[in-house]
Amino acid sequence: MKQIVFAAHGCPIGCLGPYGNEWIATPNFDRLAAEGIVYDRHFAEFPDALAARKAWWQFRESVHRVLVRASRAEHDAPAEFYAPFHEWFDARPSSDDPSPGDALLRILPEVLDSLVDRASWILWIECDRMLPPWDAPQDVFEVYVEDLFEAAGEDEEPLQPWLNPPEGAFDSDDLAQWELLHRSYATAVTAFDADLGRLWEMLLERKLDETASFVFTSDFGFPLGEHGIVGPEESRLHEEFVHLPLMVRKPNANDAGMRISAFTKPSDLMAILNEEALPERDCVISTITREDGTEHAIRTDSHALILLEQAADAEEIEPPLLFLKPEDRWEVNDVSRTQADDVERLEAQIRAAMR
Repeated sequence: MKQIVFAAHGCPIGCLGPYGNEWIATPNFDRLAAEGIVYDRHFAEFPDALAARKAWWQFRESVHRVLVRASRAEHDAPAEFYAPFHEWFDARPSSDDPSPGDALLRILPEVLDSLVDRASWILWIECDRMLPPWDAPQDVFEVYVEDLFEAAGEDEEPLQPWLNPPEGAFDSDDLAQWELLHRSYATAVTAFDADLGRLWEMLLERKLDETASFVFTSDFGFPLGEHGIVGPEESRLHEEFVHLPLMVRKPNANDAGMRISAFTKPSDLMAILNEEALPERDCVISTITREDGTEHAIRTDSHALILLEQAADAEEIEPPLLFLKPEDRWEVNDVSRTQADDVERLEAQIRAAMR
């Protein structure tokens, strides 16, 4: 058993071609999906980096475990979280490199060489490329804003990518800001995809496509103003925050092109990699606790309910939100007022699960 897991903090499904995005170029993600298995309904139980690590890292004792931190130090977990790993390598992005992925690609041969004589291992790579400040090369950005350049005219200053947007409330009616935000993010996604392709070529050179599984997943999504919020801190448990990518390519591209529609969650990852049976589920529940209360979301084949349990002294009560699935994919049409029975039924299902 040889496994390479690429875990990207803050990567939502909405930016990736395999999950239906048609305007952001992600050829290497598309290739991974075409050669592997795509899990279509993979949801975070707790959309938080530390919670995801707890869910993911349920390793078998016999497996040699190696961690590469290709992320900025501020996104590290506390040291005790890394206790399950036998070896650590740091591949922090460097401002001296043309791409944040260069440090990882430099150290990866050394890491892979250290594993050559082992029959069983898991290589876990942490990355924060989808969290701001983003890497958005100007030449790629200009492709995404070519029509905006034309509209601006010759006398206007060239547009620059918005690398570090403030998190919090966002006016989605401000179309200029919306376009700049989303096209800057698209640039970062395409640059990340290009580095993923470079990494994949390195693995191919070592014929690891024939002997190792390759996995891409994330711990939470990064909202981009879809519901009036940028970033995860104040976002409600909508699709862009809790619906996560999971793609698994097995050696020699077994099961190429398969899509799994069953509900899965991060705690299933080790069972998936070990080809163990997963429990049958008719729903997934996500939970997050904030200063204003604890929020739950339940997703079934037909509905998504978002319910905020507020403190008793809350000045204003937030009503539940109900959306029809799968037709209302991005949860824009709240039908809670017309389907009170479904709200009550799903709320009871959440409370029963929380006991």
